[in-house]
Amino acid sequence: MDIFVEQIVKKKFGPRDYGIAAATVVVGLALIFLSLQIPPIVLLVTVGVCFAAYYIISSRNLEFEYSVTNGDITIDKIINRRRRKRVISVDAREIEEMGRFRPDLLRRKAGCTRVFTSRQDSGGEWYFCAHHPQKGNVLVVFDPEEKVLKAIRPFLRGQVAFVAFGRN
Repeated sequence: MDIFVEQIVKKKFGPRDYGIAAATVVVGLALIFLSLQIPPIVLLVTVGVCFAAYYIISSRNLEFEYSVTNGDITIDKIINRRRRKRVISVDAREIEEMGRFRPDLLRRKAGCTRVFTSRQDSGGEWYFCAHHPQKGNVLVVFDPEEKVLKAIRPFLRGQVAFVAFGRN
C-alpha cells in the first residue's frame, strides 16, 4: 500500500520580515527622491521602485509543503504562491535522530547544516538529523501535523522510532 501525505505550513511574518519591508520602503523613497534631480527619469524610477518593492516584500510571504511518499520526506518552499523551491528531500530510513525540537539542540548539533521550515515559535516543532548527499549532515526543524508523523514512523529505524515516539 502506498503512503502519501502532505501538509502546507504558512510561515509567520517575523521581525526580520518587517525590517526587510521597512528597509525596502525607505530605500525606494530615497531613490525616488534622488530621481527628482533628473526630471525625465522620475516616472521610470518610480515605476521601477514600486515594482521592486512589491516583489521584495511579497517574496517574504513563505509557505512550506511537507510531503511524505513511501518514506521519502520532501520539503518545498513556496514563495508567495508563485514559485516553488525544493528545500530538502531525504529518505526516512536515513534519519539518525528525531524528536521534539529544543533550542539546546542547536549547540549540540553545531556541525550540521540547519534547515528551518516551521511557522516560527509555534511550540510544536519537531526535528530530525540525517545525512544528505549534497548538504552533508543536516538538522531539519519542521512543524508537522500528526498525520505526517504517522506517515514517517513506519519507515524510521527501530531505535530512532522508539526514541521519538516511545512504545506507542
